[in-house]
Amino acid sequence: MSKTPPSPPRDKRSRPDLDLFVLAMVVRGVNTPYKLLTEAGLSQGASLQVLARLEAAGHVRRGEPGLRGRSEAKISAAGQRYLNSGWQSLLDAPIPPEIESVLRTTCIALFSGAKKKTVAAYLKRSASEKAVELKRRKAETAEAKVAISGSSGPRLYKKLIALNAATRLASEARLLRQLAAELPKRS
Repeated sequence: MSKTPPSPPRDKRSRPDLDLFVLAMVVRGVNTPYKLLTEAGLSQGASLQVLARLEAAGHVRRGEPGLRGRSEAKISAAGQRYLNSGWQSLLDAPIPPEIESVLRTTCIALFSGAKKKTVAAYLKRSASEKAVELKRRKAETAEAKVAISGSSGPRLYKKLIALNAATRLASEARLLRQLAAELPKRS
């Protein structure tokens, strides 16, 4: 009996939020892998792949190489249309599990002129989803705390990972609620 091989893990770097975020950065002059690293915090490896993918799709084009042989990306008309039409769907889509995707979506929406109340609602929805996931993990967290205090059994590491995940989720939910509360206050 042959088993179907597992599907390869999804490449997180090929997410629409990342592509749209890079397009939004290119519009603002953050248009080389180095600038994407220093000004937007994206690794050069991820930036190179995203820019190559956007170029292959016709969303950006490379300018003439400068003195050091580096070329800046420029958004094409197709890329501008993709950016203009794509950001709203990110706000309406299911909340991604990675906090980085939520924060990129927040930035894209704000850069694209979304109402702050709309973005705040997205952040609140994201925080709520983190809180739901945290509740789901409560039992694992309680087990982990007991394991830390009284055991060094073979499952200790697994329980510590569960405790870390729960702590991270609580922190992310708190951050998202804080951002949602502050956003409408900013001018």
